[in-house]
Amino acid sequence: MALVAGLAGATTAAADDAGSVTHSAGAVAATMEWDKADYGIANPRLYVVRDGVRYDLTIIDICAEGCIVAPDGGADPATSAVKVADLDGDGEPEVLVDTFSGGAHCCLTARVLTFNGTGYTPTDVAYGDVGYALKDADGDGRPELVGYDPRFSSVFTAFAGSAFPPQVLQIDKGTTVDVTRRFPNLVRTDAQRRLRDVRGARRSDDIRGLLAAYVADQYLLGRGTVGTTEVDRQRRAGRVSKGFKKELLRRLKGWKYR
Repeated sequence: MALVAGLAGATTAAADDAGSVTHSAGAVAATMEWDKADYGIANPRLYVVRDGVRYDLTIIDICAEGCIVAPDGGADPATSAVKVADLDGDGEPEVLVDTFSGGAHCCLTARVLTFNGTGYTPTDVAYGDVGYALKDADGDGRPELVGYDPRFSSVFTAFAGSAFPPQVLQIDKGTTVDVTRRFPNLVRTDAQRRLRDVRGARRSDDIRGLLAAYVADQYLLGRGTVGTTEVDRQRRAGRVSKGFKKELLRRLKGWKYR
């Protein structure tokens, strides 16, 4: 497994570097340490100090042999592989650790560690091929995980042609809550871009991934019929098959877009 900073594609440290990264908020500080190795890193260790009490956390399930850790280099802590922030606004900071498994099109996971009174409970958010940024998207003082919906990867077409609707998540007492509908401007901007790409595509281009993301955006905006009308338009033009709409709507219902 490999640790990466905030979004996939971060520049990683040399494979045999030893080091550590620490970030804190309030009375909570989280530290990741690792030893040098011939490949990746060895013996990764994560611990949290809260009000002077140290909690050593097992991370062997998400980061064992072959890890690579992205150094901070003085960058914004919000992009670090280890983050500390009060995600639910209750005055108790949570800890986030970003992990990357490596391999083709896989797999970024954000582990959220929530204090339960005696220790830390982990909650994993699977981002697959995509990533997220930790930021206060609505200015209420509570940061959100702003990224893209990974479930659209390679479902309607090959990965190279897939498109991903925006996804905004909040963490509430260790529970992940999808709040994307609270950010219509973000969704509307994505929908406009997807439609522009669909209609500007060459005849030989596979538009199914773009079209799926566009329809998902429209359902998030409460305008599902606008999206399905575009599907019908592209069906009449011979750009998608007759069964595409049925499968798309089935998936969107299962994913709670409609």
